[in-house]
Amino acid sequence: MRVKFGSGWEWGLIMLIIFVPAVLFAAEKDTVRGTIAVFSFQNSGLQFNALSQKTVQTVMDTFDRLGRFQPVDAATVQRALENIPEGSANDNVLMKAAEQLNADLYALVTVSATGNFIIGTLAVYPVSPLYKNLKWSIMVRSMVLMNIPLKLAREVALLHRNLPVQTNLIERRDGLCLLNVGQWHGLAPGRYRTDRGASITIHTTGRYRSLASLPESLSSAKQFAILNYPSIRGIMEELDDRIDYNTNYKYSLAAAGGEGHEPEKKFTESVCLINLGANACLPGYGSFLSTTYMGFKKTTPSIPGIVFTSLLIVTHFILPEGMTEFKINFFPGVMDKDKTVAMNHLQIFLWSTVPLTVSVAFMDQLAYQLTNNNVLPPFFLNRDETALVLSIFIPGGGMFYKGYRLPGWGFHLSEMFLAGFCVYTKNDHKKVLWGGVTLGAVKFIELMTAYFCRPAYKFFNLEKEGQIQQASLSMDVHPAETGDLIYRIGLSYNY
Repeated sequence: MRVKFGSGWEWGLIMLIIFVPAVLFAAEKDTVRGTIAVFSFQNSGLQFNALSQKTVQTVMDTFDRLGRFQPVDAATVQRALENIPEGSANDNVLMKAAEQLNADLYALVTVSATGNFIIGTLAVYPVSPLYKNLKWSIMVRSMVLMNIPLKLAREVALLHRNLPVQTNLIERRDGLCLLNVGQWHGLAPGRYRTDRGASITIHTTGRYRSLASLPESLSSAKQFAILNYPSIRGIMEELDDRIDYNTNYKYSLAAAGGEGHEPEKKFTESVCLINLGANACLPGYGSFLSTTYMGFKKTTPSIPGIVFTSLLIVTHFILPEGMTEFKINFFPGVMDKDKTVAMNHLQIFLWSTVPLTVSVAFMDQLAYQLTNNNVLPPFFLNRDETALVLSIFIPGGGMFYKGYRLPGWGFHLSEMFLAGFCVYTKNDHKKVLWGGVTLGAVKFIELMTAYFCRPAYKFFNLEKEGQIQQASLSMDVHPAETGDLIYRIGLSYNY
């Protein structure tokens, strides 16, 4: 059978099939040079030296995964640093070292201690005119050593959100263009917009090279940007999970030196068994005693919490009596001529919900101990789900779990009042309807708040914060033409 091809797109397809594999195979043999050189210098302590090297490696891995700046090989960078005399490193020296490495940018990583904080900085400077507007300065702080590399890497990922693919045209042949970008940069066959307003079509990709068709408007362009942006969501989630793990490991009850080698088990036992028994013996104060079972290194009771809880427990028993001027029988279910059916229902409700109140009292004392001891509660790696479950069973429990004591009491008292109102007015269907709807709305708000709100523990939020702003103060004194002294003071703030 004889096939006849015309002079149109058929010949282009044949040339594409023959030409593409050969060109890409040859191009992939080329050495892909590094785009960014990451420097760091040895500190005085062994611990900080190890942390600096770990930070460099983590930052380089992040650059590599995001597909915009290829890190220069670490061994090559180290050899360049060996040629720099000790104590003579400055911006000019590092710039020359980066130029010798043929890098387009260079980054300097430093790690230091300030008080109780570890400070990590990453400064990125352009070398090539192509990146003249790209200058970053990132500073993060932490009280957990291994979070410094992760927090810097997270900020690097955030800065990549709006970075397109900078593209160079390497070669033209038979209507196709060989570009210096490929799969590593996040590209695949398809159509892409550029910063010149025109679109290009990528036919096939290698790891670092692509073959594309360019429109006439880009026929003379040697450099342009493809408006394709890296996906940072997966990297951000991974880094956040690792930060969470490191933080929980440092601030967990077991790691804090307490006796709670099984804090999850002790927490469950305290809520379900020990707290109920302790409050049966010592109402209010028993909740504080129950927290000591969990193994805190130091425990001090919250006196306002104990007083308020004790008064609330008493209220459960005497509220119906006070409402009837102490004329009805003290025990629920025992009817007399002064006790109405509605009052009896309210009395049964109040007595039966005492365990909820003492459970909230325990959560209140627990939140106080956690804050004072700089310890995170058990199950904290699944904190949102745990807070939600606690709020389902204990009104306000999830808020206490995340460290919000006043909002926890607010939700608890509101829901208990509304539930008691519904019980007391159960024969008035209109009141019960409105009370039930209001109770449902408050409960829904509590559940959503417990799940979505961030914890109130400052030591934890410090580890979750992003980069900190850098401010510097400068002062100057110089004589004026009249002979008077002029004082100048300046504040610079990077944002």
